[in-house]
Amino acid sequence: MKKIISIILSALIVCAAAGCSSNKDASSSSKAKTTAATEAVTEAPPATAATANPEVPDGMKSTIEANEFEGVIYAVQGEKPVASFAKGTTENGSAITLDTPLPVGSVSKQFCAAAVMLLQEQGKLSVKDTLDKYYPDYQEGKKITLHNLLSMRSGIPDLAEESGIDVTDDHTEEENVKIIKDWVFKQKLQSEPDTTFQYANVNYFLLSDIVGQVSGKKYADFLRESFFKPLGMTHTGFIGEMPSSPKWAEGNKYEQVDTQPGLTNGAGDIISNAADMTAWINALSSGKVISADSYKAMTTDYSPDVHYGYGLYLQLEGGVGHYGAIGIYSSFDYINTDKKLTLVVLSNNINPVSMTGLAGDLLTDLMS
Repeated sequence: MKKIISIILSALIVCAAAGCSSNKDASSSSKAKTTAATEAVTEAPPATAATANPEVPDGMKSTIEANEFEGVIYAVQGEKPVASFAKGTTENGSAITLDTPLPVGSVSKQFCAAAVMLLQEQGKLSVKDTLDKYYPDYQEGKKITLHNLLSMRSGIPDLAEESGIDVTDDHTEEENVKIIKDWVFKQKLQSEPDTTFQYANVNYFLLSDIVGQVSGKKYADFLRESFFKPLGMTHTGFIGEMPSSPKWAEGNKYEQVDTQPGLTNGAGDIISNAADMTAWINALSSGKVISADSYKAMTTDYSPDVHYGYGLYLQLEGGVGHYGAIGIYSSFDYINTDKKLTLVVLSNNINPVSMTGLAGDLLTDLMS
């Protein structure tokens, strides 16, 4: 039976994100020496190992109460947790803890962008490559670059409920991916490449497919081998793995995500928890998974009207981060390298527009 296509993140989020941007300069890229992603590291420590009793600063309590927030809030400054909160229940009725994995929606895009940058460092692709290199039959491919996809400036229209494509649970991931690509390559561009910012999940869907082509591995396997395993992200995986109920997901089915195999690839496919996301964004910004130059490219402002780089919003209270939404879930991750501050917010009870306001308020609380 065909299901309605799930939209990972709406254009409304883009407007809201721009609205809560500050005028402060985006944080500078890390100058840390790059280390090989394959170096052995310890498992990302559970958040509960650092703070067994969830607490938040007094100023943050009113923000949480005003939003009737349920989910996880975890902030670390330096190596010290400065705010931790967990409340609510998962879809299977178990209590949400600081270590509960939840879908992160479009926060997944920064992983896809990092994968592209890593492959560029390895000499296997270039962000200057045009899409006809990977899709020779795509008529518009000669004028669209990987950079255009990464920066949301490709002009390719996004999938929507009215698109009418036959993406279903009855198809395999490979079948759905082919159906989506066939639809995309028949569409006229909404604008000429690199002329305007247009948030579209399909950009990162295509990038994930290209990562698979270039690496010779399934996209999920490439991320797992390049990022998750080296960083000890043992509570991070993919929505497509949910039918097998992996251990890291604690038996949750996430049925209210309501997405079809392959649809979220690269754009909203990851499930993670606070400790893993904290380890990830620290590693991303400090040269442990990609080089300082690659991170600088990810945090360059290609669209000053909305302050977007590669899979990251910029000028968020002096730092960078991203919002996410999928099904009943919404999320936010953030790092300010100057203040050595990270924030991860995961929820299953707050709508995505409210999440942008909540995130801004939480950052204000943390920095006041």
